[in-house]
Amino acid sequence: MKAYAFRSFQSATGNARTVVANPNTAARKSERLLANRKLATQLGETFDGLHLVLPSSFVNVDHSDMHGLVALVGAVQTRAGRAIPCMIETTYAINIPADGSAASTPRLRRLRAAMRTARRAQSLTGHTIESLQRFADRLGFWPRLVFDRGFGSAAIIRHLATEGATFYVCLKAGRYVELDGERYEVKHLTEADATVTLFGQTLRVIRSPQTRRCKEP
Repeated sequence: MKAYAFRSFQSATGNARTVVANPNTAARKSERLLANRKLATQLGETFDGLHLVLPSSFVNVDHSDMHGLVALVGAVQTRAGRAIPCMIETTYAINIPADGSAASTPRLRRLRAAMRTARRAQSLTGHTIESLQRFADRLGFWPRLVFDRGFGSAAIIRHLATEGATFYVCLKAGRYVELDGERYEVKHLTEADATVTLFGQTLRVIRSPQTRRCKEP
């Protein structure tokens, strides 16, 4: 209670360290607390009851790797500081050290075996799509989703377009799209705002101006 309810949240382990002197003990205590499924469900229901995510909200979506697992995290943008997490779905990471490598441990070997079983049943992209759909079903609507470049796969874009969701995906300048029956690299489009065809879907490509901090528009 002292670590999470009465202090500004920095991270699960970081907050635990503010009330537990031994860092290893703090990490184990936070892991045991957050592994409680009933607590996770209750926290999710409490968050939904606050109605902080609206159809007009922008929700940033990204993957985060940690200790052999990967979390698909959605965070609703606010105008008062940090974005607020509103969706967390976990699965096994793809880049787990192989058996026999110097970085491999008994725990990672077990995770790698479990990852192989999970990936045979469902790809990481399939997990992403299922998680996003579950998020929309939970809310009863699709908020506006903002993705990084790693989410520009055909399966994800087709699913979101079919669902009628409003979404934004960063594209590499070298991505090919169709315009008026011709294939163009995005960087060679003459218009900053163009209607194109990508993966059989009619989409808008909006190019931001190139700046000193951005190597490409």
